[in-house]
Amino acid sequence: MKKHGDFLSYKVVVRDKDGKVLFSEAAPSKSFVEQWNKLVNIAARNNTQTVRDTGGVNRSVAVSGTTFTATAPIGQINYGIRIGKGSTPVAITDYALETPLAHGTGLDQVQHQVMQFTAPVVAGSTCSFSTQRILVNNSGANITGVQEVGCYVRMGGASYYGMGFRDVLGGPCDIPDGGSITVEYTIGVTV
Repeated sequence: MKKHGDFLSYKVVVRDKDGKVLFSEAAPSKSFVEQWNKLVNIAARNNTQTVRDTGGVNRSVAVSGTTFTATAPIGQINYGIRIGKGSTPVAITDYALETPLAHGTGLDQVQHQVMQFTAPVVAGSTCSFSTQRILVNNSGANITGVQEVGCYVRMGGASYYGMGFRDVLGGPCDIPDGGSITVEYTIGVTV
């Protein structure tokens, strides 16, 4: 039977400082969370409603041209793909990563690179695009126990940020000093 509808999948790859792949996981995502659908509803209905931001604060969000923006530049962690050490299973009410890693070069910090996007591509009856971000470990030590990935997006015209989706990996991975982790999400629809 042919599947129809929208889909989300992720791929995570950890490399050492020489580019050797140390860990790789790809899987379907089941993690569009509440905020994502509320933002779709706001845009479709051209209305305003309450949406919880990544700090857990309920915000009044209206239609805006910046809603869903995830085109984060280097160092931006308010929106764009993030990683963390949380392992709690995904719930529809999740509003932030459980234990996100900060930007920087200190203990358990990564350097968030610019978000990259592909253009939508039609292949057969599917239209999809991908977004990815590389996060580099220059902390001077291995980062252990990375297990959650997700993407934060801008909400409305104000400086509010919401989580669009979150996934917990099948098991934890480690990022060696000088190494990197690449997280890629693919969003698509099949008719």
